[in-house]
Amino acid sequence: MTTRKLLAAIALIALPLGTACTASRHAAAPSSSAPAATVSPEPVSDPTTETPTYADPSPSDFTMKLRIKRKHCFGSAGCNVDVEPDLSYEGILPIDPDKTYEITYQINGDESGPVIETISLTNGTSMEYYPSSLSTASSGTKITAKVTDVAETN
Repeated sequence: MTTRKLLAAIALIALPLGTACTASRHAAAPSSSAPAATVSPEPVSDPTTETPTYADPSPSDFTMKLRIKRKHCFGSAGCNVDVEPDLSYEGILPIDPDKTYEITYQINGDESGPVIETISLTNGTSMEYYPSSLSTASSGTKITAKVTDVAETN
């Protein structure tokens, strides 16, 4: 390959994408006096300067189901049931991972009346809670839970 063809090939490779160019078989070598084309990069936002937006969660942003961990029934006398919360966040914005929230919920289905419990939510995903023990009036009693309050603790 001649020097002239080599320089023409290099000039074609160095062109930015989308630049139209036609090269003839006898293309002249680029002139050393021609100014080099410069391309200014588009400004890129710096992710370290953007402040993330977090939710101010409310009870309606959560859904609560209960997982039955143990159930022992006594015929017509009802059942002793141990349940654990299964909490889901359904808000549009994420929860601030640097904050801790206390999420209070009410369990219905215990023969003595509603049971109020609290979950501690940290890092947006870690839950700390105690299982709840209930006594139901019958084996067919439906046990439900609903989030009633969300409070930031730090």
